[in-house]
Amino acid sequence: MPTTQSIRFGHFGINCFDIARMEDFYTRVMGMVVADRGYVPPPADRHLVFMTLDPGEHHQFILCSGRTEGQIEKGPFRGGGRGSAINQISFHMASLAELRRARDRLAAAGCNDGTPICHGNAWSIYIRDIEGNPMELYVDSPWYTPQPCGEPFDLDLGDDELYRQTEALCRGRPGFELADSWRARLAAKIEASLAQTAVG
Repeated sequence: MPTTQSIRFGHFGINCFDIARMEDFYTRVMGMVVADRGYVPPPADRHLVFMTLDPGEHHQFILCSGRTEGQIEKGPFRGGGRGSAINQISFHMASLAELRRARDRLAAAGCNDGTPICHGNAWSIYIRDIEGNPMELYVDSPWYTPQPCGEPFDLDLGDDELYRQTEALCRGRPGFELADSWRARLAAKIEASLAQTAVG
């Protein structure tokens, strides 16, 4: 019987130069839902927008007005933003078809500098939002290969061809296994860690 987790990831927030524009981007382009709004009076003087994709979470993502530091970064990158305070905001997509649709929505919003990278265990697009914050949109593959692993790929290829290429990539590297097998081992490690934490 699984042990109840005493700690898990909750949410993250970002400061915005233009919170209204960012709200529009994350709702209209990325599909987030506004769950709540708030305001912190002076001296903070900050507007807040709480967003989620999980009805069990009041918020997974917070936009906060009043960003004054840094600049809006532009240009392609391969993940892990270094020009802003945020390393990256990652969104798990349901399928390669959804990843393609998201890429097209992003392009229509002016975000067309994405870099597709195949990690073996996932297909990712690294791109920036409209204020230059680095984002990753990714789809899990059915395979596991030790990370880091990153090869360019063509998202416009059909699913069957991408699966064929990615399986070949993973099988050609040491440590290959099916993702389900790797996840089962990881689940056992987490279970053991939670049990140890509960005892300690």
